[in-house]
Amino acid sequence: MSTVASILSIASGFALMRYHEPPANLLATSIIINLALTPLTAIVASRRGRSVTRWTIGGLALGAWALAAVMIIPAPSRPAPPDIPQYPPTSHAA
Repeated sequence: MSTVASILSIASGFALMRYHEPPANLLATSIIINLALTPLTAIVASRRGRSVTRWTIGGLALGAWALAAVMIIPAPSRPAPPDIPQYPPTSHAA
């Protein structure tokens, strides 16, 4: 159980904060934090044009790391629709 708690503390980000508790407390806290951050990760992913399902699973597994990644990775660029004119318009006066 100690190994699972250590892995989950790294995935949740608690290892960086040097959060030392008994394995049962560490597991419970990590699971609660990951469950709390999952909807936020999904909302940020949907607003940035990312796959909500993939980022929800990532949020459940990686917690704060997934949230940070979805916020740091730039949104995919979308091409302009073809019926919108491209600006600046060209000049035919010359």
